[in-house]
Amino acid sequence: MVEKAEWPLIGMTLEEAADALRVNPRTVQDLILRGNLPARKVGVGWRIDPDAVKAWLATGNAKAEATDDNQ
Repeated sequence: MVEKAEWPLIGMTLEEAADALRVNPRTVQDLILRGNLPARKVGVGWRIDPDAVKAWLATGNAKAEATDDNQ
């Protein structure tokens, strides 16, 4: 049997991503569902690559995303 220590954690949950971004988990889920933040559905939850969050944050266009919310 493989020891737990040999398996690194892969991906952040919605809650972990929301904590990192200091927003509500629903906000992260909305970003994912609109295609603005890449993620993978695993079982009943989502997994988000921390590097994808950093890249999204670095290249994001907050004004364009705010406009999307108003439509």
